[in-house]
Amino acid sequence: MTHRKATIFTRRQFLRTLGVTAGALAAGPALSACGATALTAAPAATAVPPTAALTSVPAPTAVPTVAAPSLKIGVLLPYTDIYAALGENITAGMEMYFEEAGGVAGGRTIKVIKEDEGTAPDKALEKARKLVEQDEVDFVTGIVSSGVLAGVRDYFDSNKKLLICSNAGANALSRGAKTPYIWRTSFTNWQPNWPVGTWAAENVGKKAYISVPDYGAGANTITAFQNSFEAAGGTIIGVQKTPFPNMGDPAPFITELAAANPELVYCFYSGGAAVTFMKAWGELGLAGQIPLMSSGFMVEEDVLPAEGDAALGVRSGLHWALSLDNADNAKFTEAYKARTGKDANVFAVQGYDTGRAIVEMINAVEGDTSDVDALIDALGGISFPSPRGTFALDANSQAPKQHIYLREVQNVGGALHNVVIEDLGEIVDPGDDSKG
Repeated sequence: MTHRKATIFTRRQFLRTLGVTAGALAAGPALSACGATALTAAPAATAVPPTAALTSVPAPTAVPTVAAPSLKIGVLLPYTDIYAALGENITAGMEMYFEEAGGVAGGRTIKVIKEDEGTAPDKALEKARKLVEQDEVDFVTGIVSSGVLAGVRDYFDSNKKLLICSNAGANALSRGAKTPYIWRTSFTNWQPNWPVGTWAAENVGKKAYISVPDYGAGANTITAFQNSFEAAGGTIIGVQKTPFPNMGDPAPFITELAAANPELVYCFYSGGAAVTFMKAWGELGLAGQIPLMSSGFMVEEDVLPAEGDAALGVRSGLHWALSLDNADNAKFTEAYKARTGKDANVFAVQGYDTGRAIVEMINAVEGDTSDVDALIDALGGISFPSPRGTFALDANSQAPKQHIYLREVQNVGGALHNVVIEDLGEIVDPGDDSKG
């Protein structure tokens, strides 16, 4: 496929163009007046009637209307492989908000250019380069995988190009690897796990076994949960790391967990991997026998129908729940179901909030995306009511400061859903590794 390079006018260039045109128009009447004076100074025999003098002056050239260029947003999300559903949900939520905003931000028509993130960091980096260098987008949003986020970090940092991450939670991007050019509208991996560790030790058991996929988000999950669980008097009796992106046969891993006889198992899986784990958990008889806790992605609304009754009773921490009682959530969940025919999930919420954050940012700079520092300043001041509660970005961690809700999978009207059983409070990433 060949790509035509579009001519992009920044708002500042546009305003300069108008300034030059306005100057020409201002000069026009003055030149006409000089011409008329010269004509009226001629001898009487050759004098030009006033009306003729007026009609002999050329009319000013009409100034064509220059439309503001489209706001080109690069979207890098997975549309294939194990996280495809997550990418589709984030996209649907984001596009839903863009439609609510009339498809316009800062006076510019929104144009979305999509690329498939996949799961391989090197391939995703190629797609990011394509969006920035060939499609010449104003900025990029997306990224589901923490590994991909780490893989594209240096490119956005060195090129001073803005990336608004709508999912991947790698802690380092809010800590040691933080760059002013990457902000998150989702979470850090520390946020949904750290408060649950304390709650689990105080309310469920003191001996836990952890199971996670062997990549960045899994490692962050281990550290966050272990830190708070042990601080509350708990002991981690084992850690299991499964192959990523595909677990393969889950039976050996479930068998290992059963043999350890822990007081609880704590997990992080998402998308297709979550379904694989939960089905095996039920089929091998552990459901209801060993308390299972997790970060909320493990039993989120997108995977619950496929997981079935094995998920009943699982408790998890997350920054949103379908049953969360606020007016914005009620409006959003109803509209999303009408649009897609499916219940909303946290990924759709993140996409929706990403869409709103983008529109608010572009409105704040009046459509001018030429100054990345101005975009960053605008992001730092964004706050609005959201389906998850109040959405606000923390300037230190460059991620949301948000409440984490302890949820339990229950049968609600014949269908499985997460029900909030406790608000664990507003959780703000510390911006360093002091708490795991």
